[in-house]
Amino acid sequence: MNLFDPDRRLSRRKLLTLAAGATVATATGIGFAQSASAATATTGYGIDYSDASLTAASVAAAGYGFVCRYLSWLPNSKVLTLSEAQALTAADLGIVSNWESDGLQSWQSSVPSDPYSQGVGHATEAQRQALANGMPSSRPIYFSVDFDLQSSMYSALNSYFDGIASVIGRSRTGAYGGYHVIKELFDNGKIAWGWQTYAWSSGNWDSRAQLRQVQNDITVAGHDADLDQAMASDYGQWGGSGTGGTGVILPSWPNITDGMSGPSVQAAQYLLRYHGASITADGQFGAGTLAATKSFQSANNLSVDGQIGPQTWSALIVQVQNGSTGDAVRAAQVELNRFGYNLTVDGSFGSGTETAARAFQSAHSLGVDGQVGPQTWQMLVGTGSGASGGSTVAPPWPNVIDGDSGNNVLAAQYLLRYHGASITADGQFGPATLAATKSFQSANGLSVDGEIGPQTWSALIVQVQNGSTGDAVRAAQVELNKFGYGLTVDGSFGSGTESAARAFQSAHSLGVDGQIGPQTWQMLVGS
Repeated sequence: MNLFDPDRRLSRRKLLTLAAGATVATATGIGFAQSASAATATTGYGIDYSDASLTAASVAAAGYGFVCRYLSWLPNSKVLTLSEAQALTAADLGIVSNWESDGLQSWQSSVPSDPYSQGVGHATEAQRQALANGMPSSRPIYFSVDFDLQSSMYSALNSYFDGIASVIGRSRTGAYGGYHVIKELFDNGKIAWGWQTYAWSSGNWDSRAQLRQVQNDITVAGHDADLDQAMASDYGQWGGSGTGGTGVILPSWPNITDGMSGPSVQAAQYLLRYHGASITADGQFGAGTLAATKSFQSANNLSVDGQIGPQTWSALIVQVQNGSTGDAVRAAQVELNRFGYNLTVDGSFGSGTETAARAFQSAHSLGVDGQVGPQTWQMLVGTGSGASGGSTVAPPWPNVIDGDSGNNVLAAQYLLRYHGASITADGQFGPATLAATKSFQSANGLSVDGEIGPQTWSALIVQVQNGSTGDAVRAAQVELNKFGYGLTVDGSFGSGTESAARAFQSAHSLGVDGQIGPQTWQMLVGS
């Protein structure tokens, strides 16, 4: 999967504070820890993304200072265009040029016999496109190595980058990749520019890299993106100055479901009323709110599940500001009151509400304009607990990708074996697991990206219970052992596995039946 693809991500997040004082969100398990010295050296944050419909104004309004954008073989809707580059420049956003065809992932099947010539070809087209988009001829281009390239390929890798340098010059040659790739290329003098991703890096960072990709799965103006951190004042940017970027990454939108109550339920009800629903905003998510949610989702071409999650929140919110009136203002006032501003919920956005909005924005390192727009809405709704009760909502399915290891990989391998794959279940996501995943996805009408994400997990899992045997049971036993149950992974679902399943369900507020069904699977894998 290429680095700009929004589906390559980890989705469970927590907030941490960098030594420089900016608050960012990181995906659990990345192992990213910012040192004080590095934090003070950074110039800001930017994003990389594949959705060309994300506007420059939205990126700038969200507080980012630069974007990393595609060059690739044409036609390709993800590729940067001249008009987009002009809009980014007008918004004073820095642009980082990156070539990505398949991220050299084809090398996993067969390393080319002449990698030098491949580098020449990629660099020739990359330079043609970059110059056509207005990039100055002195600026670098990064070239993607978007998989866990093995040391046996280093000779070919160095030759590939020699080919690139023969076209654009060594001083303009950059690479995107994991720690070992970036280190190899810097150590051998093949690149002058490095953009290191946390993936395949095991928490290691090469201090020579001017850019770091530190998180996948963030949302900017309703679009998917990845978060990047500049580690030097010059990281290869062109166009705008590229010096902005607050580093503020918003918390996840919460899931509000039937049976829940609290201020965020009430705010959602006011927003539904703004969009035409005839419901009472009482802070109780009952049958009327459920029906109104489903009706709104249907009218807005959203998944009709009756839950107010990320996509539904993004569609519900509207910008309100001084002079606005009505139920959308009431929703904002309810959320601001969660943080102690003690506003009268009267639907009138006056000086008191504006003062509260400015204070909230200042306290949460947002741009202070006194308007409740998308970024302020998400910080308001996603921070803290605005609703409680209701049925248990399972955590998001994680994305397990090539190069990962651990219990979730092992469980996925057992499930692939259950569905007929001839692979070893060793907990290491390598070429065989990648091929088996793609084969399973193809056979089941899924997107063939080789990643085990939400749709693939949902298709892989099968219900197992007392009396079940085989690899699906082994997968369940592996996941239960993540939580300390100490089961023998023997593929036999007996009384011990049932007792562990019941204990897990009880501890996680699930229905206690001792069977591993869809909700228990998702809680096991996602927790």
